[in-house]
Amino acid sequence: MKALYLTGKAQVEMRDIPVPECPDDGLLIKIDSVGLCGSDVRTYSVGSAKINYPVILGHENAGYVEKVGKNVTGWKVGDKVVANPAIPCGKCYYCVNKMPGLCDNIQVAGTSFPGGFAQYMVFPGDMLARGQIIKVPDDADLEPMILAELLASVVKAQDDLKVGMGDTVVIVGSGPIGCLHAQIAKLHGATKIIMAELNKDRLDKCHEFGGTHFIVSSQEDLVQRVMEITDGRGADVCIVACPSAKPHQQGVELLRKEGRLCLFGGLAKDNPWTTMDGNLIHYKRLRIFGAYSYSAADFAKGYELLAAGRIDTRIITHALPLEQMPEGVRMIQQGEAIKVVLKPWME
Repeated sequence: MKALYLTGKAQVEMRDIPVPECPDDGLLIKIDSVGLCGSDVRTYSVGSAKINYPVILGHENAGYVEKVGKNVTGWKVGDKVVANPAIPCGKCYYCVNKMPGLCDNIQVAGTSFPGGFAQYMVFPGDMLARGQIIKVPDDADLEPMILAELLASVVKAQDDLKVGMGDTVVIVGSGPIGCLHAQIAKLHGATKIIMAELNKDRLDKCHEFGGTHFIVSSQEDLVQRVMEITDGRGADVCIVACPSAKPHQQGVELLRKEGRLCLFGGLAKDNPWTTMDGNLIHYKRLRIFGAYSYSAADFAKGYELLAAGRIDTRIITHALPLEQMPEGVRMIQQGEAIKVVLKPWME
């Protein structure tokens, strides 16, 4: 089979390797579609402490059952599937206390074991045992289902933020995460959804995904514009959906009293520091949330939203052959694409 290996920083190599053996307690999957995630873009561009080269990335995976382990029941060859890629241990403090997304020993496809940047991959038995593989209806399109993993994180973050009816929500960053946050905020009943982005071309691409106001923050003062839109009160919620520290500072400035700030986008490991006005946090009684990972229940919610047609999946703007992964990275970084899907069987 063909597999795309990341062999170093911004270095990839397409290799012909044997198809992996199907484990007795798991499934062998023929990959139909695999999302090129923001974390894949960062790992390709700047590296990651979580991986050892060479590695097969890819954790947003959907495909067909190619083989069924001899000890597995309830599955058959040809079943369409999408999988939650993060496998909690079930035993550590966080798993026992119902925070599996923060598991101390979590295993993740594309990091802990080979991912979907290949024509075939194994879904191990632990995935089956924890209910992390979802059977997709035969008549459903597999490609959009790769968004379930992103949606799981978005759903979890907005549940924590308690986004609700009549809220004004500011979303900084108009990539796929920002676009999904806008859609989920709308489903929760938010009436003003303000999307902000440095890159005008990138922002222009997201006008149809739930936003009501759009701010090119490289050309306008973000805080001033939000205050104008909210009659000087400020927003109920601000979600920073980009890997930048400046919006953290701006977030506490543009929130109303008792507003909620979500730090969704991680910062670079070599410069993870941010600055906020502590007096604003204190006197406005602001609440600040970190957003990272999700549970199997959150993943199932994301899938159900997709299956019910409640998500506009046109945020997937490009599908590319696997070997064009570096071109997909470039398109995302330049704002030419919102979400790129790689197709291991595309010529």
